[in-house]
Amino acid sequence: MKSRSLRRVHFWKRIIFRSLLDQRSKSQAKNYDNLTAWVTILCVALALLPYDLAQSPSGPSLIGAINVLALVVFAADLGLRGFTASVAPAFKARNSPWLSYLASGSGWIDLLAIVAMALVASGLAGMLEALLRCTLVLKLLRFILPAWEEFRRLNASRSIRQKVYAILEPTPHSGILHHYADNFFIFWVLLSVVSVIAGTVDAPSIAQLAETFTRVEYASLAVFCFEYLLRLYSAPENPRWRARSLPRLRQATTFSMVVDLLAIVPTLLELVGGHGLDLRFLRVFRLLRLLKLTRYTSAVEVLYQVVRREWQVMFAAVFVMMLLVVFTASVGYLFEHDAQADKFENIPQAIYWAVITLASVGYGDISPITPMGRVMTVILALLGIGIFAIPAGLLASAFTDQLRLDREAFRSDLVAAIEQGVFDPLRNPRLAERAARLHLSSADVKRIADQASREVADRQTALERSGAPLLLDPFRQPDLAGFASRASSAPG
Repeated sequence: MKSRSLRRVHFWKRIIFRSLLDQRSKSQAKNYDNLTAWVTILCVALALLPYDLAQSPSGPSLIGAINVLALVVFAADLGLRGFTASVAPAFKARNSPWLSYLASGSGWIDLLAIVAMALVASGLAGMLEALLRCTLVLKLLRFILPAWEEFRRLNASRSIRQKVYAILEPTPHSGILHHYADNFFIFWVLLSVVSVIAGTVDAPSIAQLAETFTRVEYASLAVFCFEYLLRLYSAPENPRWRARSLPRLRQATTFSMVVDLLAIVPTLLELVGGHGLDLRFLRVFRLLRLLKLTRYTSAVEVLYQVVRREWQVMFAAVFVMMLLVVFTASVGYLFEHDAQADKFENIPQAIYWAVITLASVGYGDISPITPMGRVMTVILALLGIGIFAIPAGLLASAFTDQLRLDREAFRSDLVAAIEQGVFDPLRNPRLAERAARLHLSSADVKRIADQASREVADRQTALERSGAPLLLDPFRQPDLAGFASRASSAPG
């Protein structure tokens, strides 16, 4: 009976470890790690709060809830890792697996995180609260150290500039560390934008956070300046500028680098020239930092390609809309000018009413009162539902079509690479960069590569059966050569 209960406990240990903690089960372990990491980052970010605000009796209700949540998450993490230590590869061969885990570096870090959050949540930390929160950064080493070791292995014989470029841009040498760097910059973009937006709210509770907003602004300025300098430094490693003169100048004039510069210029101008001038209006331009997020997604590039490819059709739709707006405004002025001379004073003023009516918004500040004007308003509102939906439908259809074309072009490149003997697409820098730009997972790349391999093998088999010279090189393509020979020997 006892052995059966032990087997049952061991069974649940394996289930929990494989579902949440085993790095070989990528999806589940990644979601669990992301939860722990974001809770840790949130707790560290609260160290930016002023001490008097964090300790005030009116403010810390939300902060206290976050502290309790972090304490529960960290305690559950420690308990799960200690409970499953006997099935973890690093500790299962030890005499006391759970004690071995607690004595390890990760165990000490997990214990330190629990002690720090317990002191913070209980209010016993005092002036040391910010320092204790900063010690939680050690908990992130569980994710950073394996990524760093992978990055070192992939860049063992490469220069410092090549390593910097691999961290900032997706390459076959980037590894998971590149994604962590992207998430780090995205976090500061979002945090700085939120602080700018919240800083415009005129409320006593928000006014207490003015010092925190200033700290966030200066910290984000340092991060963005550091990123900008690193991108300029690593510009010669960019394949676009490698064979050209003045690669850093060419890099600085790209759209993404101009956006990076605009993200830091407003704050720099306030620091340099804000003593004698009122430059508070520049703070609104800090919201341009949202454009930095376009670097981490291909949606804007795809949208640009869509507009460039379908501009004639979209221009025709916009032209029809403009004709309808002008015609509507003219007719509205004709019918309503005598009845409402103050609202339909002229045709330009009636254009506002026409656009609002065709867009089916109808604010109600300007509305016809004559019978013909009201009949026309009903007809225009119904027409506007279809007319204003045309550009949106065109964009959606062209956007989907562009994604399909990009994936077909990627598959064609895979076919060409396989014919040249490249079986792993991610080993080719150009193919790896395109796969990252298209947001293709490793499973998607493998599926497309399998389709391309079958297409090449079928093509070679057809050529062999037709009596044409065999194009396969058995030394460069042993797998496909063997597949083709087996296919040719099969009964027709």
